[in-house]
Amino acid sequence: MGVLCLLGDPLPMHGLLARLQQEGLAVDVAKDLGEARTVFFGAGGHDCVVLAPDLRPGFARDVVQSLLGIDPELALATFGPALAGPSRPSRRAMLQSLHPSSRAGTGALLRFLQQLQKHS
Repeated sequence: MGVLCLLGDPLPMHGLLARLQQEGLAVDVAKDLGEARTVFFGAGGHDCVVLAPDLRPGFARDVVQSLLGIDPELALATFGPALAGPSRPSRRAMLQSLHPSSRAGTGALLRFLQQLQKHS
């Protein structure tokens, strides 16, 4: 399973990224739209895009819309801006109330990713 994490400041996401890698997930990181598209194409796509808590809503929306234009089934998990994502609620995780590197935040994201994997 591949995850693309869209970051502003990497510090709040450091623990989460390390845990995802420990779980055997392929984790890529991007900080802007060009980098996100390059990494997305370079990886052959991702199963989920994860938004960091400090992203500007307009920026996050632009990246998500661009990636959904490439892969309409791309799942969305956000610790930051609440965005319209995939049409099926089962492909979205709204995690804004959780810190990404907390046990609760990391656990919630891992459970969401496990559900995606089961339905793939």
